[in-house]
Amino acid sequence: MLKLELCGLFFVIIMSIFLQNLYNLSNGAIIGIMFGSVNDSIWEIAKTILISYIIWSIIEIMCLKVHFHKFVVIRVISLYFLGGFYILACLVFSTVDRESYSMPEFTAAIISVIAASFLSYRLMTSEFKAEKLFMPAVFTLLLFIALYCSFTPFPPHNYIFMCRSTGLYGIIPDNIDAGAIVLDTLYHV
Repeated sequence: MLKLELCGLFFVIIMSIFLQNLYNLSNGAIIGIMFGSVNDSIWEIAKTILISYIIWSIIEIMCLKVHFHKFVVIRVISLYFLGGFYILACLVFSTVDRESYSMPEFTAAIISVIAASFLSYRLMTSEFKAEKLFMPAVFTLLLFIALYCSFTPFPPHNYIFMCRSTGLYGIIPDNIDAGAIVLDTLYHV
């Protein structure tokens, strides 16, 4: 299982990099909107990491001979941990280094995926009786799917969902004048 967790680290990072570019590769198709990054916000990048983690979890459950209910509960716990840890790490890194977005986000992604994989591995190998939490885990997984599907077309207006290059939310129009946005931002400062 440890080897699969290490392979999962590389899979999640590489798959999330691909998914971050899926919106541009699909020319704005619905698959690019749902699974790719539509802007440069923390949520859109977290979205690609989380979906990659779910895909890896599906691959891993097919390869391992583990108790299904325990695996699902532990993966849902580590999924929420991964998302929360990544967003928190990006917020901390953005207060330290506001000029460079890509390197701190990449570092936050690697640290978050390692921490979530370690948490998942520790819980799977421990005596934690996760089977009792199967129904709440299914409910929280359905809640995650509902939030996942609604945050891209209807993002809340806070820093996590704001595109840091344009200051807009959600899907950025193709005919946007980035210079006007910069000037408007300078005017309000």
